[in-house]
Amino acid sequence: MEKIWNKKFVLLFITNLLMMATFYASVPILPIYCQENGITGSKIGIVLTAMSVTTVLFRPFAGYILDNFNRYHVYMLFLALFCLPFLGFAAFPVFGVLVVLRLYMGVVYSVCGSATTTLAGDVLPPSMVGKGVNRFALTISLGMAAGPFIGIQVQNHLSSQASFLVLFALTVIALICVSFCRIEYPKVERKKFVLADAFYKPALPFMFNMMFIMIPFGAVIAYSSIFAQEKGLSSVIPYFYVFLVAGMLISKFSTQKMIDAGKHKILVVISLVIVFFTMASYSFMNHGAHLLLAGFLLGLGYGVLQPLFQSFVTGTTPAPKRGTANATYLLSYDIGIGIGSFLMGMFQESIGLANGFALTAAAYVIGGIIYAVYVDRYYAKLLQQKNN
Repeated sequence: MEKIWNKKFVLLFITNLLMMATFYASVPILPIYCQENGITGSKIGIVLTAMSVTTVLFRPFAGYILDNFNRYHVYMLFLALFCLPFLGFAAFPVFGVLVVLRLYMGVVYSVCGSATTTLAGDVLPPSMVGKGVNRFALTISLGMAAGPFIGIQVQNHLSSQASFLVLFALTVIALICVSFCRIEYPKVERKKFVLADAFYKPALPFMFNMMFIMIPFGAVIAYSSIFAQEKGLSSVIPYFYVFLVAGMLISKFSTQKMIDAGKHKILVVISLVIVFFTMASYSFMNHGAHLLLAGFLLGLGYGVLQPLFQSFVTGTTPAPKRGTANATYLLSYDIGIGIGSFLMGMFQESIGLANGFALTAAAYVIGGIIYAVYVDRYYAKLLQQKNN
């Protein structure tokens, strides 16, 4: 019987979990680090959003690189480059340098983030790619949820500079893990880069759909700590991320049989309903228990939605095109999280964070309509074409 959890898949799973958690651990550390070094106001926003710009711009090139060069060697190189900004953050707490480091990090991360899921699909038996990638994509969800908790805890016990050194050490461990994979690829016939070919068109509907679903998540990741401060719930916020992780794990393990059985539509609908009402409830949130429950329910929803949509893409894409397909799809995370963060910055000054969080729930309605009207049938059509 063909297995999903082979040695290389496990090593890639651990590597990506470490990489994602380390990256998102830096998100809550950076604003405080900036303030400690006299960088305030809009300059903090520039530091935080600089990376999103280069990530979005370089994603198409990331797909081309992965499909036209040895994917394993590319990942090893860019993961090594991914380690370096954390040393730079600790050594150069200067506004201009931090912006440059974040711009650089966006380029490197665009390749690393696209490469891991692509490699995971490559080391799986062809019949197990869809199911395996669905499990592998959990590393992205868990990294997004556990990373901020790790960052807050490390910063609470160490200086900000020392925190970046800890994150550097974690990325080195990730690099060591993937070095034991040693994935072999045949020689690739390189094609000339054409911008129109840098986007995998069959993945665009999934990307567009997930973009809306990620808008509220981006708002939560960027502004939960500030919201908790406003409500006097700062002591609760680390545990918010614990509950977020718990919800993801429970939803993943409790729904896996349904996912394997192809019951995607009902899971997407239920998950969207859960996260919609959760985000809407932020408008009257005043207690720590409510915040923790929101984290758990968001975890339940995203623990299904993120891995499921990733498996839609990878499971229907031919192996030679998976690099470009994953790079195209992951634009949904870059753009959605960026929009969510930007909107909350506007809402904070106009209607307040509580109402701003609630208003982002409208993005779930749009995402749900797109899925029900088009994407569900589109996925079934792609799957049928692949199996014929």
